[in-house]
Amino acid sequence: MIADKQSRFLRPENIVHLCFAVVFAFSTLLTWREALVLKSSYETTERAWLVQAASGLEHQLQQSIDEMYFFRNMLRHVLSAPLETDKSREALNSFAVKRHDPLWKINIHSARSLPINGISDEALQGFPLLSRADPKRLENELTAALEMSDILQFNNPQRDFHYRSWYLSRAGFYLSSVPDDSAGTLKSYGSVVSRPYFHDASPKNNPERGVRWTEAYQSLYDEGEVVTATLPVDQGDYWYGVIIMDFSTQSLHQYLQALLPKWQDAHVILFDRAHKPVVISDGKPMSEQEINAAQVSDIFTRASGASSGHLREGGRFITWVRLQHFDGLMINVQTLSEGMRGETGRITLVLMLMWGIFSLVLLASHQAIIRLIKRLLSLQETLTWRANYDGLTRQLNRTAFFDHAERLSAFCERRQQPLSLIQLDLDHFKSVNDSLGHHAGDVVLIHAAAIMADCLRKSDVLGRVGGEEFCIVLPDTGVAEAVEIAERIRGKLASKEVLIDSAHTLKVTASLGVSSSEETQNYQIEHLQSVADDRLYQAKQSGRNRVSSGA
Repeated sequence: MIADKQSRFLRPENIVHLCFAVVFAFSTLLTWREALVLKSSYETTERAWLVQAASGLEHQLQQSIDEMYFFRNMLRHVLSAPLETDKSREALNSFAVKRHDPLWKINIHSARSLPINGISDEALQGFPLLSRADPKRLENELTAALEMSDILQFNNPQRDFHYRSWYLSRAGFYLSSVPDDSAGTLKSYGSVVSRPYFHDASPKNNPERGVRWTEAYQSLYDEGEVVTATLPVDQGDYWYGVIIMDFSTQSLHQYLQALLPKWQDAHVILFDRAHKPVVISDGKPMSEQEINAAQVSDIFTRASGASSGHLREGGRFITWVRLQHFDGLMINVQTLSEGMRGETGRITLVLMLMWGIFSLVLLASHQAIIRLIKRLLSLQETLTWRANYDGLTRQLNRTAFFDHAERLSAFCERRQQPLSLIQLDLDHFKSVNDSLGHHAGDVVLIHAAAIMADCLRKSDVLGRVGGEEFCIVLPDTGVAEAVEIAERIRGKLASKEVLIDSAHTLKVTASLGVSSSEETQNYQIEHLQSVADDRLYQAKQSGRNRVSSGA
């Protein structure tokens, strides 16, 4: 049974199936491996250019933040060691004269410095965080503000990344790099000191005394949306005020677009710490972006422990970078269709197309080879059958019969089982051919072979060994049983008529000789056939239509 299973497994078509399956699996594995390489390359590229864009933005922000720290260090130095000059004395005298005016401005050497704008002592009482209680501290702060104005005048909105720098004092005055209309000073000052970022700069709300960023909001002077960075100024244990820098979201948007690669079809969004969009690269509203508030919140949670990362959400690939000099994240969202339009996507499509074409060619080749093998096997079976069987009676021919008989003989001899042989010859067959023609003889042969086959067991072997001669090998069969089988064959042949044509019928008889290994313990087929043939001759001599067994 095992050998039979192995034989079925090793059939040519199964080997072809296996070979083609291995080739297909190998090609699929290689294609998948290349797809994974392309996927990794795509993800690396997406992260790399986003990090590069973030680095460009960080560089600009760092310059502005460094400038804020420079101003704070300068103010602290002047506050700790104020330098009395004619300019400072003139400014202090001017302040002493104007300090009760609702709105006042001190402008010393207007060509070389910026004006200091302020409100009156009386107006100051309306703001809880403001105070001029310490005259000496106020003088030192005004002197420091004058020093700062000499440098702040070089601020250039066309050149600097931020468009406005200013110092907002708790003593009721401010210094701005962009002069405003003094008629609106009280209103603008009240609006500024009421903003959350001014309150958040207090030691209680900002204990680390570092830079804080606001959410995007509408500017007071109709300058559009801005985001603001604030840095508190302290000397000793006293909080003097806040250094402020305003950044236009429109400028941030333009700069971000300039940073993005032209070949990249992406949606980059800069979010603030409150998870609100500050800048969207394509200018579309947040409702039209491929990311929602829940996903943004999830990314912020992930970003708490890493400076950059990526994730997949359905058909979208999302990369993000945490900015060091801005309190927020830069997030890029790219859909599958957008990714496939890129260079990596086009290469992936070509790769999949090549794999598909190869698979179709492989399938067509497999089918062609399988059909060829089936035809060859069919031809082989036909040739094998013709080589082993008689075409007329469909029984074994002489050569094939003796091959089978020899194997059965060796098998019975090994097992010491009896082996019998029947030699059969049709009576008066030559006269049938002579009187009715060879067609009638063929019909008689076919009829006789069918009756003999019907009388035999599955283990018995029947073959046509001559013109009208047949031989039968009976394994594990003694003489008596072999004679019974021979008699059965003879009886059925004699009892049936053969229809030759519409006008002729014949009765066919046969003479049979039986031999067995029981008689001499000789298992050689040639010997058994020789004995059976002699007994067949005896049956013919005795009148035909009989069985002779030598008994």
